[in-house]
Amino acid sequence: MIGKKKIFFNGLNELRAIAAFGVIVHHLEQFKKLDGIKIFDTPFHYLVHSLGKSSVHLFFVLSGFLITYLLFQEKQNNGKIHIKKFYLRRIYRIWPLYYLIMFIGFIVIPYISNFDIFENVANLCQVIENADNYSATNIALYLGFLPQFAKPVLGVAQSWSIGIEEQFYLFIPLALHLLTKKWFLRLLIVTLICYSVATFFVHDYLSYKTIVYKIFKFFKIQYLTIGAIGGYLYFFHSEMIKKWTNSKYIYAILVVSIGYLMAVPVVGLKIQEFILAIGYMILILMTINSTNRLALRSKPLAYLGKISYGIYMYHPFMIFLVMPVVNKYVENHVEGGVFYNLMLYIFTYILTIIVSILSYRFIESKFIMIKDTKFKTI
Repeated sequence: MIGKKKIFFNGLNELRAIAAFGVIVHHLEQFKKLDGIKIFDTPFHYLVHSLGKSSVHLFFVLSGFLITYLLFQEKQNNGKIHIKKFYLRRIYRIWPLYYLIMFIGFIVIPYISNFDIFENVANLCQVIENADNYSATNIALYLGFLPQFAKPVLGVAQSWSIGIEEQFYLFIPLALHLLTKKWFLRLLIVTLICYSVATFFVHDYLSYKTIVYKIFKFFKIQYLTIGAIGGYLYFFHSEMIKKWTNSKYIYAILVVSIGYLMAVPVVGLKIQEFILAIGYMILILMTINSTNRLALRSKPLAYLGKISYGIYMYHPFMIFLVMPVVNKYVENHVEGGVFYNLMLYIFTYILTIIVSILSYRFIESKFIMIKDTKFKTI
């Protein structure tokens, strides 16, 4: 197994890094708002507000694309999908860091929040002191990879997207294993249409308290399905797609269009998010095309994308550590001035990257090695 050539798409790690940093921006502003600090005044308020969600949707599309392509490659090489090995690969890659973050969120953060320095984020500490967040049911939902149905808990709330991906991964290899490629594509298309239409309907006509509303609000399967359709198309029609995705001018127009839709509300929110997801899929197909001279390539970003799982999971904890220190030493921090924001952003990003590097090197890579040596199938 060790000698098998690893499938790697240039450009995907760069996109992961950008998406991870987008989520950090959103959560920094969210933490400031929770603590009563003025949100950074910017003409791109809509972009800052929607950046976290848009970035996570990019993660979803990318994950759907990559996992579907790799599963098709495995089925072609081996004649079948090794379901058990697939699940074990996911366990070794996702679970160690996931449960470490659970420990940090449910044990470490409540404990250290009693230290004097955290008096400088008193409002955040009030959120931590909410006993409902630490109920047996809420903890069980997080530990059982159903975090999107749990009450948000500081330090672990970001895991909602990881839970959705893991739930998607429960079914996608089974569907591909059991169905022919044509029926698999039909399943994806029907799922996308039905789920998208139902989401629009549920959002407009049902109460947010109903279980049906919560299912369609929190599963986000349409974005993963869009990615899966892209993975299918690229696997079976890669030469044609490469031909149509090598224009640097179209690539530039696409990037500008995505940026505009992320920054400016044009149509209804759900429709705009759906259009953006289609744009993300096209962006992925164009970015992995090495013949496109404008395709995103950057060694620093590629490395940060490599450790982006850690960046995504650790950054709320890093914000929680950095914010009380910056609040203490920057005068009039409640006004959220330029200097305050520079200190908060710079130290949060630096600390998050350092911790993520250490985590990848000394924790994640150990489990990745086991995954790649014992359970690799292509």
